[in-house]
Parts: sequence; C-alpha cells; structure tokens
Amino acid sequence: MRLLLHLHHWPLALAIASCIVAASTSTAATATATSTKAPSGATSRTTTAASSSIPGKYQAYGSQHQHQPKKLRVGVGAAGHSNGSEPVNQFRQNPIKNWFGVFNRNNSPPAHGQSATCSCRCGERNDESRIVGGTTTGVSEYPWMARLSYFNRFYCGGTLINDRYVLTAAHCVKGFMWFMIKVTFGEHDRCNDKERPETRFVLRAFSQKFSFSNFDNDIALLRLNDRVPITSFIRPICLPRAEKRDDLFVGTRAIATGWGTLKEDGKPSCLLQEVEVPVLDNDECVAQTNYTQKMITKNMMCSGYPGVGGRDSCQGDSGGPLVRLRPDDKRFEQIGIVSWGNGCARPNYPGVYTRVTKYLDWIVENSKDGCFCDEDY
Repeated sequence: MRLLLHLHHWPLALAIASCIVAASTSTAATATATSTKAPSGATSRTTTAASSSIPGKYQAYGSQHQHQPKKLRVGVGAAGHSNGSEPVNQFRQNPIKNWFGVFNRNNSPPAHGQSATCSCRCGERNDESRIVGGTTTGVSEYPWMARLSYFNRFYCGGTLINDRYVLTAAHCVKGFMWFMIKVTFGEHDRCNDKERPETRFVLRAFSQKFSFSNFDNDIALLRLNDRVPITSFIRPICLPRAEKRDDLFVGTRAIATGWGTLKEDGKPSCLLQEVEVPVLDNDECVAQTNYTQKMITKNMMCSGYPGVGGRDSCQGDSGGPLVRLRPDDKRFEQIGIVSWGNGCARPNYPGVYTRVTKYLDWIVENSKDGCFCDEDY
C-alpha cells in the first residue's frame, strides 16, 4: 500500500523536483548590479552576490555612487527603457502551477473590459489607533500596507491596490521564485508570532522593462492566489486620478512607510515605521544633490532633504508606498514606490522612487480582474 501511495503521487514529486531544478538554474547566475557614473567620473563597478543569498541578508554598501536598492539584489535584469504604454512583461513562469492557489475556487480568470468596482473606500487611514528619522505608526494606521516574505523571511514592502493585486518594486521580484513570495496584510508588529495576519501567495508577477543598470521602470504587479477581504484593518490605497497623470507633485509632503532598517546597515524594524519627505523637482534633485541627470529618469522622483538628510526610506523598505493626502477628499493616494538610493538619509542623496503616474494605464489594465474601490476614479 505504501508503494502504491508513492507511485500515485510521483507526478507531483516530479513536478516539484523540476521546479527546484529550474529555480536553481535561474538563480545560479550571479546577481549583478552595475553602478552609474558619478559626477566625479568614477568608473562603474559590479557587485556579485552568491546564488545562495536569500532575502534577510541586506546589501553591503559599495561604491559611493552606486545604485543601491532598498533591499538585497538577486538575479540579473535585462537593460532597457520603457514608459507606461509598454506591453506587460510577465516574469519567467515556473514549470509547475502555484500549488497555493491554483485549486482555489475564487481564483477566477482575468476579466475582459471594464475594471470591476466594489463598495469600499480607498485611501482612508485609521487615525484612531510610526525608516530613518521616522516614527512608529499607529496599529492599522496604514491599512493598505503589505509585507513581502521570501521563504518566510521579510525583505520588501508592497501596497494593496484592489482585492487581488499588490503594487511593489520590480527589483523585489525579479530573479525570485515568485510563487514562494508570501504577502501579509493587516500587520503592525511583524515580530509578534501571536498575531494571525491575513496572508496570500503570489500567483503571477508582472513588470515593465526593468533595468538593473539604472533601476528604470522599477515597478511590478503581484496577482494573489485569492482575494483579500476588505475590512477596517485591510483597505486598498487610492491610485492617482487620471487628470493628475501629468502632476509632478513638487513640494508635496509625502509619507513613506515600511519595516526597513532604522539606520544605514542596521536591522529591520519589528514595528511599521513612517517618515515624511517632500517631493523634489527632478531638475532640482540633480542640481542640489550628487545624482546625475542620467541617474534620475522621467520615470523616477526624488523625495527628501537635499543638503540636510536625516530622513529617508532604507533597506527593506523597497517596494513600499510613497503616498500623499489628497486635499479635496482627505484620502491618501500612492504617488511613488520605494526604489533606490545611495545609502540612507545622506545629505546629498535623497531617496529615489518610481513615479506611479507614469504607469497608471498599465496598472489598471493589468489588474482589472481585481475589484477596485468605486471611489478610485
């Protein structure tokens, strides 16, 4: 009987073995991050990480002018540039389906046509209930916040945009076995084992033409294996309205949130942190900092305190949201995604974020089988 049981399950065992072999092949290549040229004309340099590296071991600081993601770099990205109108690039499929959600009855195929809407309100912060230079948030204060774990180790952040999709940075999923990424919602203290937060796994990851050479198009969508219940503790963020797609938000006092390190090369925080940083004009960012014009593309935005520093997102905050309070309805909308920076909170190196308004059409088109709150648009 035991032999028959083993023979009965051999296709699953073979599929899982194929998955592991394929993943090992894809991650055996060294992870390479190439620096951009500094104003002083410093030559570019590559940093090689062993294929055994997994999230949780944070990137060592290298060249003074090197692009540094706010998390560990894994995998090799193809260089390239694109804007929000580019077709979707689905990350490499695994040989087997996602065993965590493929048999779920709620795992419906993508819908065609208009995006579905739900009776919920996006972008509402729970005020009744605090990153470098930041403070601890209140419990469930930012209900759209998502935590990404890889093999149960925290490494990145994300944002719930509807009941099915999470918005994050491309460098948080490029080169990873995305079906092993666990997404956690409604969480404040990630170190509290007694809490039972809502968790999902990633069925599919989509990106633009992300480039590890300059971190352009650092944006990704994660399709979850099951819908996320919308409650007072779990609620989507609003996306910028269509008429705001050309708004640069210069001078806006935005808020970044995450469980990242509280200082450069420090340890990740157990409690969700927040920090307020002003959005800079891109030309001003280049003129007043040590970033060059080639480093800051039109798909990016700088946010921080040039010449002062002291407040910034940091390692582990990657993929998390940069949000602003809309003046008309007092709800929050996501304008940026934590992407990269040279160190953390350095005076001449503010944080660099992916500019969400450049990808609005792409985001909606590739997440329309999820249910958006009906006040999103």
